[in-house]
Amino acid sequence: MHSPHRVDPDTDIDCRRLHQLCDEFTDLWKRLQSFYLDAAVGFAYVRGRVEEDQERHRIYVRGTELDSQEFQDTRSFSYDQIFTGAFCTSTIHRAKQGEVKARNAPDGANFTTLGQLCLVSFYDFWNDYLRREYVVAKGKLEANETKKVVIKAALRQHASHDLWGDIRHLRISVVHNRGIATSDVSGCRLIKWFLPGDPIALTPEQMRALFLALLRYRNELFKEQFREHYIQVPSR
Repeated sequence: MHSPHRVDPDTDIDCRRLHQLCDEFTDLWKRLQSFYLDAAVGFAYVRGRVEEDQERHRIYVRGTELDSQEFQDTRSFSYDQIFTGAFCTSTIHRAKQGEVKARNAPDGANFTTLGQLCLVSFYDFWNDYLRREYVVAKGKLEANETKKVVIKAALRQHASHDLWGDIRHLRISVVHNRGIATSDVSGCRLIKWFLPGDPIALTPEQMRALFLALLRYRNELFKEQFREHYIQVPSR
């Protein structure tokens, strides 16, 4: 007598397509991760260059009323010494050195904007492309389906995820409320960093947690391409 053979009910799963979707999401993750890291290095470089410039200038005014951080921060900054040509309007950019240091600090405006860009980019890829393609690959939606009510129901039933739901709430605040958290953030199940009214200012530490959470999602997606196989084991 043999033990019963379990039949895989998901016969319509397109494993090859799931593998492709996993690769595409992995490429996006790597691209945005490197974008964030490269930009962070650039922020640190600019901030460090300004600080070094201020230290050099304070040597020449040591002991005078100009030998202060407050005065140095009022001095003008330009990209003339960084870019040799007129790169991307660099020659018409002017700012106070204190402004440059502040915006390039880990809690500054540049990191805030960078984190928001990554968050929106991740969600748009999921919502505009990956979510539907995943449901189609799982055999839960016809690829040529056009009825919105059918599509919406399939997405809700087969492609709902707490992480993406939380990112959606944060994206709404970024895109539609000038980066200020709306009441939607109260519905977050995993990402509980913000209260309504808070700026959606993702620190490097929070971005690390977000990248790792998205990497775990990638690993979940990777597993989806492998069906469970059952073998018959003869009983004695």
